[in-house]
This record gives sequence, structure tokens and C-alpha cells, in this order.
Amino acid sequence: MLNKRVKVYISIVIGLGLSFIVYSIINVPTKKIVDIILFAFFAFLAESMPIYTTKEVTVSVAFAIDLMAILIFGPYEGALIAAIGIGFQIGKYMDGRVRHIFNFPYYKTLFNISQIALSVGIGGLIYGYTGGVPGAYIYPNHLLSAILAAMIYYLLNTSIVAVLLSLLTNKSLTYVLTKEIKWMVPNFLFLAFLGIIMSEAFVRIGYVSLILLFIPLFMIRYMFKLYMDSKQSYYDTINVLVKALDAKDKYTAGHSKNVEKIAALLCREFGFSESHTEMVKIAALLHDIGKIGVKEEVLNKPGKLSDEELSIIREHPQKGYEILKEVPALKEVSLWVKYHHEWYNGNGYPDGIKGEEIPLEAQILSLADVFDALVSDRPYRKAFSQEGAYEIIVGNEGTQFSPKIIKAFKKAFEKHREEFKHDI
Repeated sequence: MLNKRVKVYISIVIGLGLSFIVYSIINVPTKKIVDIILFAFFAFLAESMPIYTTKEVTVSVAFAIDLMAILIFGPYEGALIAAIGIGFQIGKYMDGRVRHIFNFPYYKTLFNISQIALSVGIGGLIYGYTGGVPGAYIYPNHLLSAILAAMIYYLLNTSIVAVLLSLLTNKSLTYVLTKEIKWMVPNFLFLAFLGIIMSEAFVRIGYVSLILLFIPLFMIRYMFKLYMDSKQSYYDTINVLVKALDAKDKYTAGHSKNVEKIAALLCREFGFSESHTEMVKIAALLHDIGKIGVKEEVLNKPGKLSDEELSIIREHPQKGYEILKEVPALKEVSLWVKYHHEWYNGNGYPDGIKGEEIPLEAQILSLADVFDALVSDRPYRKAFSQEGAYEIIVGNEGTQFSPKIIKAFKKAFEKHREEFKHDI
């Protein structure tokens, strides 16, 4: 359910965007209708063939098509081309169903076409105001104007979406811009360059240039699909290992997933990049992988463990390290797993390191691990309440946990208390 602030913001963007679209329709010469339809078709193709950078995040080369539209035809034609392209795009839902304009929430479609029309249109106006002439050779006289138009288009598009994400996720706008959208900058630089080059080519050779654009696009998309498929297989393998461990240790089923969730919140407080956070999340999922080698009668023993059994359990960080270090992509992760039971004062295991010798990522895993263990039932005790677990964690500042990890924990707990609960 959208809150009032989100509804107001979406309504404002839709109002402004639709007004600009109507104004654009009024100002477009009839003779350009065919060009708009043809370019809109290519924009539709680009929007419908995104390149997947993660399982849920895609990058579209439609930016290059939209930029071409304003450099070749002008701001109003460009706004209409971009709006048609994004409005009629075809995609897929996570369950495999085809997504199109007729089964996509109407307010999302209106927001998408409105924000893209505003961004493209204003970028096109800036191109004209700074001396750019639509349809003319860009290099050398209009190159700076073209670069400025691309920047304005990108900044407006990014800002409008970033504000919406900030309102939806309750994250600060600064965080959204620096942590969740910053990765798009290299993509923008490449597509801006591509759009300007293709605009120059279009002025010289016409629609053949668009066909030439889609040949490398198909190749790039295919290569990215192969990469994402291999990456997904990697994550599937990790999840299989986690499920195997959950099946073996009935008392900690779901524990790794909860540690992953809490670790991600702590990473956010430290300002980790998305890729850095992703590696910590993988470490969280695999932090107890060494327990696969521990006998089930020890893991599931209902009473107190003997000294010998406790010694066996304490071998799991080292065993986890031995398992993971053989995987080249998990060398750093293996060290974080090895040290997730070390204490700030040196009383932990397996190596008894202390203070800053313990990697920050291992400290994050340690706190997340302990908190979820405290709020879940164990064979020898009932679960603590969230508040009780919080007090225990904070009470161990300077002994088990470093001051900086406690500071991050306090902030994360205050902001996301609900997400710290134990889910099975």
C-alpha cells in the first residue's frame, strides 16, 4: 500500500509529465509522425530487451535511442518517442508471466511515461537553448550541447526515480543516490557516447544506423544472459548448501537467512557498496557451513554439550574456511567465515585474534549471528525477546563486540526493529 507522500509525489510527476506530453503533441509537425512511430518502435524494442545486471535489476539501451531522438528531431518528438517506448514495453514478472501495458498497474505506467517524457523533453530543450540544432551534424559545433543534453536527461531521470525510491524505502535521498544508483554512472557514460555517435551516423546514413545499433545489442544481451545464468547457478549452489545445513541442524533452520538479513542492515550503516554487501550476505549464508562435518547427534543434542562436544562444535569456523578457501571467488568470504566467532577482547576462537585484527565483515557476521541465536529457541533455552537480546549485545561492548559495531547495531536496530525478528 502506497503512503500519502508517495501518492502525492506520483500524482505531481504524472500531472507534469502528461501536461508536457500534450504540449508536445500540439507542437509536433504532422510530417514527423512517421519518424516518431519508427523511432518509437526501436525505443520499444530497446525497452523490451533489457540487459540484466542482477536477477532483479536491468539496464536498457533505450537511453541511447531517446538521446538520438532529441538530437535528431527535437525535444517534443523525443519526449513522445521515449514515452511510447517505455509505455508499451513488454517484460516478464518474476513468476514468468509476460508483463505489458494491459496487465501492469496503470499508475506505474503513467509514472514511467511521465518521468521519461519530462527528462527527455527538458534535455532536448537544453540542447536547443545551448545552440544545438536537431538534425544537424553534432561534431564539432554541437558536441558540448549534446553532452549537456545527455547529462540533463540522465540527472532528471535519475533524480525523479531516486526520490520515489527514497519515499518507498524510507532511505535518505543521499543514500539512494550514492549507494543504489551510483553504479549506473558507467552505464550512462557508455550510452551517452553511443547515442551521440549513432545520432551522427543517422544524420549521414539514416535508419540503417539503428539497425547497426541492434546487432551489437543482441550480442551484448546474449553475453550478459550467459553471465547472469552462470551467476544464478552460483547462488543456487549456495542455497542448496544452506538448505542441506538447515536439514541437518533442525534447531537452527532459517538461521543463515536471518543472519544474512541482519548483516545487510549493518552493512548499510557502514556505507558498504552493493557489491561489498552482496559478498557479506554470501558469507552470512555460509557462515555455519563448517557444521556440515559435525555429527547430527551433537548438533541436535537437547541438553548441555560436554567439553568434548563443545570442542567439536568450535571447529566449524575453521572447517568452513577450509571448505570455502578452495573457491577463488570466495577467498575473502572464507576469512570472514573463519573469524566470525572471534571476540574484540581476544577471547574468541579459532585463532584468538582481537581488536582491529578481526575483519569488519567478520564482526558484522558475529553480531548478526549472536543476535539471531538469542531471539530463537535453542534446545537448552527459550528465545529471548528482541529487547532482551538487544541489552545482551550492547552489554558486551568492549568484550565480545567492538564499539563501532555496537554503534552501527544501535542505529540499525532503531531504524529497522521489525527486520531483526527471527523468521523460520
